[in-house]
Amino acid sequence: MKTKYIKHLAVLGMLTFGVSSCDLSVVPPDAISADSYWKTEQDAWYAMNTIYANGMPDFIDGICDEMYTDNAHSHKPWEGPFEAFQQGGVTAGDGAGSYDYTTIRLVNNYIANVDNCAMSDELKERTKMEARFFRAWSYYNMVIKFGGVPLVTDVMEYNAPNVARDDAQKVKDFVLSELGEIAKKLPESYPGGSKLNETGRVTRYAALALRTRAALAFGNYAEAESSAKDLIGSNKFKLYKVTALTDAQKLEADEMTQFVDFASLGIDKDKFVKGIFSYGGIWQNDNGNVSDPEVILAHEHTTGSNSVDFARYQYARPSQLVKGYSSYEPLAELVEAYWNIDGKTMPAKVDVDANKANYESLYAKVGGLDQKGYIAKVPTLNLKDEAYIQQFRNRDSRLYASILFPFKGWHETDFGTFYYRWDPAWAGQNGNESYTGFSFRKLVSVRPYDTGWGENYSYDDFPVLRYAEVLISAAEAHIINTGYDVIAQDWLNQLRDRCGMPNVPTSFASKKEALEFVRNERRIELAGEGQRFADMRRYGNEYCAKMMTGTSYGINKYVVVKKNWESKNMLFPIPTSARDLNPLLDQNPGY
Repeated sequence: MKTKYIKHLAVLGMLTFGVSSCDLSVVPPDAISADSYWKTEQDAWYAMNTIYANGMPDFIDGICDEMYTDNAHSHKPWEGPFEAFQQGGVTAGDGAGSYDYTTIRLVNNYIANVDNCAMSDELKERTKMEARFFRAWSYYNMVIKFGGVPLVTDVMEYNAPNVARDDAQKVKDFVLSELGEIAKKLPESYPGGSKLNETGRVTRYAALALRTRAALAFGNYAEAESSAKDLIGSNKFKLYKVTALTDAQKLEADEMTQFVDFASLGIDKDKFVKGIFSYGGIWQNDNGNVSDPEVILAHEHTTGSNSVDFARYQYARPSQLVKGYSSYEPLAELVEAYWNIDGKTMPAKVDVDANKANYESLYAKVGGLDQKGYIAKVPTLNLKDEAYIQQFRNRDSRLYASILFPFKGWHETDFGTFYYRWDPAWAGQNGNESYTGFSFRKLVSVRPYDTGWGENYSYDDFPVLRYAEVLISAAEAHIINTGYDVIAQDWLNQLRDRCGMPNVPTSFASKKEALEFVRNERRIELAGEGQRFADMRRYGNEYCAKMMTGTSYGINKYVVVKKNWESKNMLFPIPTSARDLNPLLDQNPGY
């Protein structure tokens, strides 16, 4: 089936393939034509490169999805219609949600033509499976956000007639069926070395991990648990853990006594602090690469100009870390979602008026200092007795690994010794400062690559499928399918052991309570990674209305966003640009 929204790019897509800068056998681009292409194995390799480049998600994809939820926010309208959506005012002209057939078109073209290339039949079939993986991922993303979309699995003629949207359930069934077949045919690993045998390619386990995610999002809990069990049972993966602290980490460990009453609460300080760096460390300094046992699939980066990540190094950093833009900021609601240190109770709700007064009282002790003076002053303060800091004391270790909040130190940055600073005057005033008062620490890269153009980038690899997600997805599916038992507890406790937190409770009064618990645990574990959007829709319209209605404040009671939920927000609108090209694309209700 075909749709005009795709076909206008079809001819161009046949000819646009990634070419390695070190390949001296490259044919000049002006000599490439549809008739001369699809002859050699090298042609297939270039085409496959382009599919990976277009189809592999990255940090920016996940964080953008988070900003359509109650986890994160962007006060910069040019970054995307995130705030408009949170306010319930997004329109079909705003282009929310990335309605995009680019990868699908490239995959269909590859499958239709690769048989013409001089390469082994085994390699043709394997690479077709890799390509189909990314097509399935594209359809997963679109069906979650838009509902039914045209299901296109072949190369359309340029003058093919328009087609209507396929039913959402048909698209979901296609995604699960595709990933199931792919998982059976792809290898468990690649030996490395030659071009098409590199490590880091899509494996059987990547297909199982994505199938787990998709089945969970679709509410097919039997399939979600089954795929997760297949992957867990392979015993190929385990969670990333640090075994010893670096000098920079030791500095933060010493400061944690300001935030955690280790002795009086009977908390193992060494385990807890290592848990902070074990949980957060997978995102930084090469730990998220394909050789790490937690990483199932990663978006790999190098120092090459086309292979670096701008967003992780600059967009997500606060300006005090130099070159930070504060484009993506955690909402206070996410900060409040982290457990107390017992791992099962929630902190007291912060009163916005008292919070404003408490912060201003504390900030008065450093407000007149420059950044250098601030960094020198903060370690001399008795933070554990400050009223404002109480909300951050004795909390889940993942809070300290994930969120930068005022007066908290982070010593692993390229800046060196760093204490997060936030001035009340910045809210609503400075485009490169967080309006909420918080910044992300998790996911943020601290290793720069200087392009020489006045900008720095990240070249850390970025995990897009990791074992921790499979474990928590398996636990939630198992609770729904069977109940809250030792099997679910074991999977959850692996996550708790890694981050230095107590084991999960051994029982709940009802399945509903168990699900509420594991869903908050999921929100914490996967914060910032892009899963919150699909999760909220799976929990239902009533849940979304509860979480996406009301005012979200900054530290000084600044109104960050007035969230407004309408049932139409369960889906994004089909973009006007797509409907202009294909009038058969009916609009989602309410838009």
